[in-house]
Amino acid sequence: MPSSTIIYTGIAGVALYLVSYWWKTRIPRGLKRPPGPPGHFLTGNLLDLPRSEEWLTFNRWTKEYGDLFYLSVPGASLLFVNSYELANELFDKRGSIYSDRYQSTIMNELLPLRSSDEVYESPENYRRHVRCYLGALVLEVTYGIEATSEEDPLLVLSENTVQRVTEAGIPGTYLVDIFPVLKHIPSWFPGAKFQRELNQLGKQVTEMLNKPVEIAKASLKRGDARSSVVSALIENFENDPDRPDDHEDIIKQVPGLVYIGAIDTYTRAVFQELLRWNAVAPVGVPHTLKVDDVVNGCFIPKGTIVFGNTWQGISHPSSLLRSKSVYGPDADKFNPERFLDKGMPPPDFAFGYGRRECPGRYFAQNGAFIAMVNILHLFNILPLQGGNGPELPPENHFESGTVLQPKPFKLRIIPRSPDTIKTLEELDH
Repeated sequence: MPSSTIIYTGIAGVALYLVSYWWKTRIPRGLKRPPGPPGHFLTGNLLDLPRSEEWLTFNRWTKEYGDLFYLSVPGASLLFVNSYELANELFDKRGSIYSDRYQSTIMNELLPLRSSDEVYESPENYRRHVRCYLGALVLEVTYGIEATSEEDPLLVLSENTVQRVTEAGIPGTYLVDIFPVLKHIPSWFPGAKFQRELNQLGKQVTEMLNKPVEIAKASLKRGDARSSVVSALIENFENDPDRPDDHEDIIKQVPGLVYIGAIDTYTRAVFQELLRWNAVAPVGVPHTLKVDDVVNGCFIPKGTIVFGNTWQGISHPSSLLRSKSVYGPDADKFNPERFLDKGMPPPDFAFGYGRRECPGRYFAQNGAFIAMVNILHLFNILPLQGGNGPELPPENHFESGTVLQPKPFKLRIIPRSPDTIKTLEELDH
């Protein structure tokens, strides 16, 4: 009898899957499905999902299918929006139905909810110096904590955690994000290594969110706390004794959101062009469609996960940040002068779309801009030089992840003048 029960349960499970598959792939009469790579029965486009340099595959599909392309995988439908005009239409004008938060199984499991002289002394670690500078800035503004070195435990914890979460967020890294039912498999079960990895990372994320809050609370009790987001929240909630558990969650999670998201006109233009020319988040933050919708005669079912395909190469004339109709005929080239024109729209899509736009956008922009200005004020940044020969520009290679960043490369960081070295030495003592 037990074996019969198992058989019937299996049959019921298969039947349920087939019904859900039919429902997900249905198309009302008179409409069509958006174009996209042809899938396979039952598995759909699961085997087509790229595991690395995914933005290049998405760019290739944009060339082939145009403003929209659609992927179907077991348990999910994915829609990629590839044009500036269509992104405005869906994420802004139809934002009321395209702004639901995507409930990523991985992210829900994971989130239970500096200085210039260092750049001069070890230029080969420039990327780490800049990231630590920004991390220290966030710690000070958000928690009132001063990080005095790159080895500060909170900086190390935050950098390591954000890196691991970024890697885990790549579509297809963990099958549990495609087959949510796998989250019920116990961690001891053969093949359930992902459960152990995600559990460990979940603890690490919790520590990253909680530890600086506890330090800030201790400083408030001692009376030596600096002004910060957390200190302001704590003082505000002291006058509102209701729902203390909710207050505690807000104190821990709001700063976490901050972390995880008229000087020189030309420098500002360079900064904006950097955001536009190579988007940091290649497909942005996913949205979920609230109700069935029709776009350009194509049926989009409720629950579809919608991405703004921000990164596109030279192929697509109306791409989000390389639209020739918006940014000019040289939109594929790096040209900061375009932003000297006051009528040029800023590259806002780099920070997301509509109601799902990055909440830390202005903080991130200002912090990164200040870091860039300080570095360029003190140093010349140059490519390597092969002996007495020509300069050797770095290769255009990027690391895979939800955040696009160049692979480590070598360069020359040279003080602009002897006074720069003197200033750095004085700051160091």
